[in-house]
Amino acid sequence: MKVCFFSPTAYSYFDKSKNLWAGGAEIQQVLVAREMAARGIEVSFIVGDYGQDDVEVFGDITVIKSFAPFKGNRKLRFILDMLKIYRAMKIADADVYNQRSTSFYTGQLAYFAARLKKKFTFSIGIDYNCLSDCGGFLPKIMCRLYRYGIRKADAVIAQTEQQKKLLRENFDVEATLIRNGIYIPTGTSHDDALDKVENALQGKEKTREFLWVGSFRKRKRPELFVELARRIPEARFTLIGGVGDDKDYYEKIVKDAEKVENLRYVGFVPPERIDSYYRKAFALINTSYLEGFPNTYLHSWIYGTPTLTIEIDPDGIIEREGIGRKTGSFEELVRSARELCSDENLRNHMSQRAWNYVRKNHDIKDRSQDYIELFERLIAE
Repeated sequence: MKVCFFSPTAYSYFDKSKNLWAGGAEIQQVLVAREMAARGIEVSFIVGDYGQDDVEVFGDITVIKSFAPFKGNRKLRFILDMLKIYRAMKIADADVYNQRSTSFYTGQLAYFAARLKKKFTFSIGIDYNCLSDCGGFLPKIMCRLYRYGIRKADAVIAQTEQQKKLLRENFDVEATLIRNGIYIPTGTSHDDALDKVENALQGKEKTREFLWVGSFRKRKRPELFVELARRIPEARFTLIGGVGDDKDYYEKIVKDAEKVENLRYVGFVPPERIDSYYRKAFALINTSYLEGFPNTYLHSWIYGTPTLTIEIDPDGIIEREGIGRKTGSFEELVRSARELCSDENLRNHMSQRAWNYVRKNHDIKDRSQDYIELFERLIAE
C-alpha cells in the first residue's frame, strides 16, 4: 500500500530549519504518516513550495513540492497551482491520498484522484468543515469546490461523534470516526506528572502557572487569557502563539500582554520544543469559540495537565471524564481557575483522569491502525 498525505503547510515538520507553521491538522497527518512509515508502508507527503528541491526524503517519508502557499493572487494562479498539485500527485503515485481541513483544493484532489483511478479521503479538522456553507468562514467559490470534494471522497473521517452527526445532516455523508492521536511518553508515570507540579510549587511564592497555546486568531480569543491573568494576580500565566490571519490583532494582543506583570508572552514555539511547556503547566486554558478537537488538549493530557475551557468540549469529554471544566462563560472561567489554585486535591484528581483518558483513547499507534484498516478496505473495494 502506498499512501500520500497532502498538506501545503506541513513542510516545517520535516525541515526543522523552516519555522513556518504549527497547526493541529498538520500535526495529525505527520503523526499518522510517521507511524505508517515505521510499519513499512510506503508514505509520501505533498507540501508547499518553499524553495526546496522537487522531491526530498526525510527518514522513510518522501516529501514532494507543489505550489507556493500564501503568495501572489490566488485567482490568477489558480490554474497553475492546480497543475502543480496534479503533477505532485502523479509523482507520489499513491493508492490513497488524504487531505485534512477545508480548502479549495479539496475538490481538486478528489477530481485528480478519480482521474488517476486512486482513492481520496478527507479528514475533518475544525467543526465548520461539517457545514455546507463552511459557516461563512470561506468564500462561496471555495465552499463549492469543498462540497464537491466531500461528496466525491471515497471516505470522510470525523474526529468526534458530533462531527459525524453534522456531516450526516448537512452532506448526507456517513463518516468514519477516527479520534486524534498522539505519541504516549514512555518511562513515566502519573506520579511523575504530579511531581513536576509539586516542584513548581516549592518556590517562595508558590504560584500556579496556566498555559495558553495557539495562533492569534479572533475565534481563539487570546485576549480573554490576558484578562484572566489580570484577574488572578496570584497565579502565573504563559501565552504561546504566533501571528494568525490579522497582524494588527496579533500586535494588539502582544502589546496588552506586556502590560500584565504575571503574564509572559513566549512567542511562537517550534513543535519539537513545545512539550516542556505542557509538562510544567498547572492547567491548560482554552478560550476559543470554534474548534474541532484541539491537539493542545492531547499534548496537555499526556502529562496529566487538565483543561479549563469556556466552550470547547468535544463530545462532552472534559465534563464527562472529569479532566477539567467547561465553564460556559468567562466569569465562570475565572472562578474555576481560582478554585483549582486553592484545591490541590481537585487538580490532582483531574490530572489522574486526564492521564488515564488519553492513554486509553488517543494513542497514535491505535489511531494509525484505524487509518491503515480504512485505507486497506478502500483499496480492496
